[in-house]
Amino acid sequence: MLLCEAVGMTDMDLAEIREANAKIEQAKEAERLARLELGRVIAQVRARGVKQSAIAKELGITREQVRRLEDAARKVGER
Repeated sequence: MLLCEAVGMTDMDLAEIREANAKIEQAKEAERLARLELGRVIAQVRARGVKQSAIAKELGITREQVRRLEDAARKVGER
């Protein structure tokens, strides 16, 4: 038997859990949008001739990650 089955959850308990979970979902969406914005900025900077390796070094990520961010932003822009 689970603890929640033994004690039972109130509507208030469920509301608090749902509210906390909603905050996590909002944070995930905010992160997704921020990554797309970063990808758009990377694409703009790359169009001005900045190399992937320079961007990667500045961000502390790999060139492949830079490419993926840029590609993801382009794909969203194509829709």
